[in-house]
Amino acid sequence: MGAKALKSEKARQYAILIVEDDPNFAFLEEEMIEENFDFPVIVRHAMQEVSQEDIEAAKLAIMDFNLPDATGEKLIKHFRQYSDVPVIVVTGNQQLETAIKTLRQGANDFFVKAPQTLVMLPGAIERALIAYENKRLLKEKEIKRERLNAQIETLRQVLTTLAHYINNSTTTISGYAQLCAQNDQDRHNIEKLINVSLKETARITFVLQELENLVNKLELKTTSYLNIPDAMFAIEERIQEKMKQFAQNPRTNKANRAN
Repeated sequence: MGAKALKSEKARQYAILIVEDDPNFAFLEEEMIEENFDFPVIVRHAMQEVSQEDIEAAKLAIMDFNLPDATGEKLIKHFRQYSDVPVIVVTGNQQLETAIKTLRQGANDFFVKAPQTLVMLPGAIERALIAYENKRLLKEKEIKRERLNAQIETLRQVLTTLAHYINNSTTTISGYAQLCAQNDQDRHNIEKLINVSLKETARITFVLQELENLVNKLELKTTSYLNIPDAMFAIEERIQEKMKQFAQNPRTNKANRAN
């Protein structure tokens, strides 16, 4: 993938920020960027000239380490408060210690200011942008994977709750049916057992309706593990409310019994 391949409509939405106190060298850097990329260029000559808007607009930053009002170390620290895009440091300081400190501070690459630097800079910019994009895509995949895992866990917990209700109701109905069979002459008790069984049948209906609502209305949203009990309690409250309504509605009870 060549530097020219990075040209795109999306690229035009961003800029490359140059912070360089030497106007001549800044001009050469700007010419090099415009020759190889479609990014517009923002040029600043001191830290105090760099606004938050400049930083937020930057797709990549090229910084001089020694500025009139700050060191590159200070500027990078300030830059990192607002952006994680690649930073390439270009300086006349040839000490290895400076390079290491700069990289630890958050720079992605380091060049000593020299004629050949301008030749190497396009490749460094391209590599930095590609690495940053790959890192961003990897992070997005990780976030999606975490959300999916959370959603699956939420669904598992919700289904466990619904299954608990269904199991309790079917156990009650089965037990009461056996009591009816054993005491088929006791009409009074049979009547009570039938009423309870009808309520439990209604509970199963409510549970299945709640599951259908979760799917059709997309009420089951991605959530963190900490919010899983909230989803379970919300379902339980709705089921209990519907059971109260059922118990308080004689017409519904009578209709169910007739069926």
